[in-house]
Amino acid sequence: MKKATVKLIIDKRRSKKDGTYAIVLRITFKKISRYIYTEYSVPEDDWNASEQSIISTSKHFRNITRVNNHLHKTLLDASDIITRLAASGEIKQMTVNDVRHAIESREETISFTTFANKVIAEMKLAKKLGNASVYDQTLNFLKRHTHNRDITFDEITFQLLKSIEAKFLSENNSLNGLSFYFRTIRAIYNRAIKEGQANRDNYPFKSYSIKETKTRKRAIPKTAMDSIKAAKFEPGSPRWHTRNIFLFSFYNRGMNFADMAKLRMSDIESDRIYYRRSKTGKPLSVKLTDATREILSTYIKDKKGDDLIFPILKRDTPELQMKDLYNARKTFNKYLNKIAKKLEIEGNLTSYVARHSWATIAKDLNIPISVISEGLGHEDIKTTQIYLDEFDTSVIDDANKLITG
Repeated sequence: MKKATVKLIIDKRRSKKDGTYAIVLRITFKKISRYIYTEYSVPEDDWNASEQSIISTSKHFRNITRVNNHLHKTLLDASDIITRLAASGEIKQMTVNDVRHAIESREETISFTTFANKVIAEMKLAKKLGNASVYDQTLNFLKRHTHNRDITFDEITFQLLKSIEAKFLSENNSLNGLSFYFRTIRAIYNRAIKEGQANRDNYPFKSYSIKETKTRKRAIPKTAMDSIKAAKFEPGSPRWHTRNIFLFSFYNRGMNFADMAKLRMSDIESDRIYYRRSKTGKPLSVKLTDATREILSTYIKDKKGDDLIFPILKRDTPELQMKDLYNARKTFNKYLNKIAKKLEIEGNLTSYVARHSWATIAKDLNIPISVISEGLGHEDIKTTQIYLDEFDTSVIDDANKLITG
């Protein structure tokens, strides 16, 4: 089967009143031709048929280069569509009219901002508000570094990423902060490629490698965890609630703060807690322990059915609950560090520390990493290995002493 072809020509079948001829895309397929009209027309003598462009001496346009560039982009876009239709095999069942329609119906090049906003809207509709917030932050980040321009995907180049990297790091920001934004830009770009809105040939992440540094260890030792367990605070006080929720997370395999916030009475059945991880949607089940029951007993009194267990989410709509969650986590971390200071626990305590500590203590007890991974609800054991990336330096020091005598 012969290939479909596309070419820029002037339509000499009829002239306009001013004596010019329309510049058209001629699509030829299976020995039949069809035409798509551009917005331009020129006198016959101003058209270079072999170059498929307007001659440089034409007096018909003020900026010949700009017009020719636009025409050639139109030609390249049409050629790209034909190439993709041929590569997928779809063109075999098509007529020349179908090919013309595929080219005509192609949307104008969508900007990164427009596409990202579309994805954000879809996430909000699906109640994935956390992800929507991350994408929104990333979009604002990119706008700040491109003078608020509505840039196209093709403008996100290796050079642009290196320029943003240099500026971002020169302002004493962290490499991991940069990684957070660039990984999200990459995710948006990858989705745009899948949806045919961006060209894989211009993909900047083939050349640009996203770099990260190892974060400081977030886990605290078992002795520090024991001191938190033994600490006494006035019932009902912010420190008392903070201690309870922190320990509840630890007792329940490092349950995430968002998952604890959404936990309802109906999630407790018999002697187990059943819930889905907010981050991945993976269903998890945790057996109630005496320590968990003791904490729950202070929160579930007079509650039933769909009532939330912990006093974290105050409002009803998903958007307002996201704000509640953000504010509650911020307050939680503030009081957690006050507890750490009182108990002389070193390091910055956050809601993640209970989760990391559960994993690290499990590792120290020689529990297999596959079991730890399942307990944490990770989709991939590699994620668990990030949690447990380094042995304590004291363990390595002791090993070195043993080896070297």
